[in-house]
Parts: sequence; C-alpha cells; structure tokens
Amino acid sequence: MTVESILQHKFQIKPRFVEKEDAAFILKLRTDSKLGRYLSATVNNVKKQEEWIEKYKEREHSKQEFYFLFENKEIKFGVSRIYNLDAVSFEAGSWLFSQKSPEGVSILADLFTRDFVFNNIPSMEFCRFEVRKENKPVVNYHKRFNPELFNEDNLNFYFRLNRDNYFKFREQLLSLLL
Repeated sequence: MTVESILQHKFQIKPRFVEKEDAAFILKLRTDSKLGRYLSATVNNVKKQEEWIEKYKEREHSKQEFYFLFENKEIKFGVSRIYNLDAVSFEAGSWLFSQKSPEGVSILADLFTRDFVFNNIPSMEFCRFEVRKENKPVVNYHKRFNPELFNEDNLNFYFRLNRDNYFKFREQLLSLLL
C-alpha cells in the first residue's frame, strides 16, 4: 500500500501541488506563533506569499522544486516541500501542519514527500534537511531514520539521510500508523 493511498483511504486526504490560492493558508501556518517558532521569519503579507508561489510554480514546472499541500474536501491541513535538488540529493523542508490535523497525517505527509522524489527520480540517493536544535520532537523524529549529522551551527542541525535508511524506517513507521 502506498503512502498516498493510506492518506486517501484512512483520512480522505489528497496531496496536491500548492497553488497561488493557497497563499493565505500557508501564511496562516507560517505566522502562527506556536507553529512558526522554528521557521525562518515570514512577512505577514498575502500578496508577497502569492508572488513567492508564482515564482515557485516556475521552479515546479522545470522540476526544480515541489511544494505539496495536504487536504480533504473541506479542510487544508498542511504543507511539505522539496527543493535544492542536485544530481544525487534533495532537501526536504517547509513541513508544517495545522494543530487540527488528524494524528499521523503530518508523518504520512513527510513520507509522501520523500517517497515522491525517491520513487520518481532514481538517481536520488540522499535527502538533506535541517532542524532547529530547540525543536526537540522533530529532531527526535528525524533521528529515528538514522541520518548522518553532517553539520551544525548555533541554531540548526544539518542531516543527510540515505535512501536505504529512509526506506528501512519508513516501513516500520507505516506498520505503526496502519
């Protein structure tokens, strides 16, 4: 069973690419005081968010970046993004979900996003990501995949996760979420 089918059958949630009309929702997530505290600063301006999405759509069209929104027929729950692709690796980030999301949905969205690249671009061997050191629950979640910590600074840990470790722990996670 694919992660996408689990999202659809268990939660009636369908992933899709972000569109300009999603700007207000994304901005609401990013500027939420609790959700946004581990993110880079965001200007609370819908027009600027729409402009950013318009530029993103150009990168999506050229397969340089993929920004997913997860929703059911009535509610938008969250987003996750793939960017900074090179010949063998990609960066995952912008993983942000409403506190109203059903339990397990944000994890499935993270898996969906990584699956999208690993399953569609065979040359990809690594997923890179950074996590704020203070965001302990997310640091602990990512460490369960056994990534390599390749750098850190005062603010962030920088990880690299190889394909094999990802799929190994992915299977364990899916068995817990079903």
